[in-house]
Amino acid sequence: MSEQEIHRSECGGGTIVAEPNAVSPRPQRIVLTLVAGLAFLIFSFFLSLITGIFPISYAELWEVLLSSNPDPILKEVVYQTRMPFALDMLLLGGCLAVSGTLLQLRTANGFASPTLTGLMPGAMTGLGVVLLLGMNIDSFGSMALCIAGVVFGGFIVFTLNKIHFIRGRSAGIHLFMIGFIIDVAIRSISGFIVLLGENQQEWAISVGGWGIREGSFTFWLALVTLLVAGSVSAFPKQLRPLYIPFAMVLTAATVWACGAIGYIGLIVPYFMRCMIGNRPRLLILGSVLWGGGLLMLAKVISARIHEPVGLPLTPVLACVGIPFLVFMVWGEWKRSSLLEKY
Repeated sequence: MSEQEIHRSECGGGTIVAEPNAVSPRPQRIVLTLVAGLAFLIFSFFLSLITGIFPISYAELWEVLLSSNPDPILKEVVYQTRMPFALDMLLLGGCLAVSGTLLQLRTANGFASPTLTGLMPGAMTGLGVVLLLGMNIDSFGSMALCIAGVVFGGFIVFTLNKIHFIRGRSAGIHLFMIGFIIDVAIRSISGFIVLLGENQQEWAISVGGWGIREGSFTFWLALVTLLVAGSVSAFPKQLRPLYIPFAMVLTAATVWACGAIGYIGLIVPYFMRCMIGNRPRLLILGSVLWGGGLLMLAKVISARIHEPVGLPLTPVLACVGIPFLVFMVWGEWKRSSLLEKY
């Protein structure tokens, strides 16, 4: 087995424990997963186009998309406002999912995600320093501080994860507990840093994950995502040592663009690996489809719940993410408890 297929549990004295997705899935299931992801993406995209302060019916939408002489107001709403924003959500969700996929592939740990590895909390610390210093967020200097924060948070979590504080439990449970504690601690530090400055409103928007900010973020986010996804798809084995640095850059770019959005980098990669296995090329494609579709759908739901302002994205995603995380923890805890008997 490769390192993507196994992890060593301390409770068994070095016993090799296969992950749930270690068995190679059938090609039919892989094709079905990717086709369903594409359908889900298209469905979420069309929902994004008809949802907003100015309601648009499906008939009006088809008229705008297919007619040679559509209503100018509807055309402006669809093409100038909603479609660019929907594409931003697609790109952002795909970026977060790809980041989590790279982390899980490199660490062979289903709990590895931008949040639980300290990358996203660290990036938020960098963003807090940007706001404290009064820097222009839409600048390369602010992006550099976000990357520095990602390195800081990741270094703490990965270093502590090597020290086995929790004896008798699996690597997944160990990373989850370490990552959760460090996440809370670093976010608290970040909030304290921002309190020293005068940009609490911008910080509140970033913490809630309201969506992509205005500015030139979209271009750079698209460029980084395409470069990373294309490189990994072309050379998956050769670039394996760079999976974690790639995930760091992707996480820093998403926080720089929209703030913290949780759960997508955890549940989408885990689900993809269970359905597809450890195939980097297919995982990258599936992560973009399902991650983008899930974030667009979450944005639609948040807009419908509290019109016209909407809700932050992270609480909406938590409705799916928290039960999924509880299920993951319960399954991993049960598996590690069984190992203690042998």
